[in-house]
Amino acid sequence: MKNMLVVVDMVNGFINFGALADKKINDITPNIIKLIEKAKSENFLIVAFKDCHSENDKEFELFPPHCLKGSEESELIPELKGYEKDMIMIEKDTTNGFATDEFKKIIKETEFDNVYVCGCCTDICVVGFVESFLKYIKNNNRKTKIHVIDNACYTFNGEGHDAKECHNTSIDSMKKQGASIKRV
Repeated sequence: MKNMLVVVDMVNGFINFGALADKKINDITPNIIKLIEKAKSENFLIVAFKDCHSENDKEFELFPPHCLKGSEESELIPELKGYEKDMIMIEKDTTNGFATDEFKKIIKETEFDNVYVCGCCTDICVVGFVESFLKYIKNNNRKTKIHVIDNACYTFNGEGHDAKECHNTSIDSMKKQGASIKRV
């Protein structure tokens, strides 16, 4: 049985400092660590996406500048740095890590039985990744099951962006599209 854990954007720029940081997201870190430890002990492939943008990135038309490539914002949070050697690190300059060539190569080379997804932001990067993966599974007649770990995902609070509401709406959407929702 081949399984994979995907950790989405647990970087400083979304948690510790920067224009899009919300320290509340760090509350999911202990559950992500549990998932990483379990994945290591059961020999899962572990992939971690890191948001990394160039200075003139198109995404900055929608969001303030954040996670510039090579900056401390684009690095994994300190609590996860020690696991970097256990993960395939994929830098992405898009909200959807599924679109990266590195990730597409991984799933073309291996058909996974189960993929577990955690990280931030539930309503942007996580949901985009999961929706794309579910479409890929359907269009390529794969049997892979996608599991979103509810209490290991979260999003930010902001003006007109209620974290809890946005998180719950996205979890419901992913469930309706075929992902199973689990908890640590």
